[in-house]
Amino acid sequence: MNIIEKAYLLINEPVDPHLKCPLEIADIVNFVEAEPGEDVVYFASTAQDRGDTTIISADAAGSLTYAKIPLKSTTTLSFSGLQSNLETVLLDEIVNSKDQLALAAKKDGIIRNMDNIEKKNILSLVLAASSQEVTKASGEDLLDVITKMKQKVSDYATDYILLVASDVMNKIETYDKDNVDNFNYKMSIMEEITKLGIKKVVKIVGEDGSGNKILADGIAILVGRESSITNNGRPLTLVRRKFTKEIAEFSGAKEGASRLVNIAQIPVIVNSSGRNTLGYGVYGYESVVQVLTNLRAVSFCNNIIS
Repeated sequence: MNIIEKAYLLINEPVDPHLKCPLEIADIVNFVEAEPGEDVVYFASTAQDRGDTTIISADAAGSLTYAKIPLKSTTTLSFSGLQSNLETVLLDEIVNSKDQLALAAKKDGIIRNMDNIEKKNILSLVLAASSQEVTKASGEDLLDVITKMKQKVSDYATDYILLVASDVMNKIETYDKDNVDNFNYKMSIMEEITKLGIKKVVKIVGEDGSGNKILADGIAILVGRESSITNNGRPLTLVRRKFTKEIAEFSGAKEGASRLVNIAQIPVIVNSSGRNTLGYGVYGYESVVQVLTNLRAVSFCNNIIS
């Protein structure tokens, strides 16, 4: 690592694909943990074949920011705090319950919710790249559109992952049977998808913290994980900031952790049903950057099974 690289975290280069992040997006994002105080900088290299490059970033609440960056220049990306609601488990409920794992269950629920918000924000970055939308034309079926999505990115990326809403996955699973009378030769949709270079089909389920589906009905997203025009590997990057030793010790997190999910050490007074009672607070926090750095390596369709 040279002296410039020590000054900031440069995200337009390959990273270890085995680092932790939500399972459903693990195959499509570069996951990085930034050191405390470290800047995250995007570099637009001359390997990219346009006069400038457009990146889209999402803050923790899902608001999107677009930036055009000239080649051979950098921009510093801003961290945003992703904080869960403060959940409370009443002391009275714990001591009188046969289930003594209520606090652990609440903690697990917060982790799932924070993962879901990360997934929602990452996929929203792709859906905001309007130039990469593929529309379903009259007479086209599911496989036709998936082929068009692959062709949309094939000049710029390979090694594809297809992410689909639950209803789209249902249609993929029944495609062969639904079309058995129409086939003029032996064909399986999964075999055809594999021939296109799509390595995996991932079903996206669940809701974000506002009750919205992580991926709405009828949507499919294709991500090319190897780019032919840049050296940054996957087109999406998720960065979490590590906590300092002092903050980790004060908050109950492990030193070097990048996500805090804390159960209060002592119960606090909670107003419940018009009276004060004691309860344990449970909450989560992380500082995060989520960015799409290579629009041409992604495509999507909003109505693939309509």
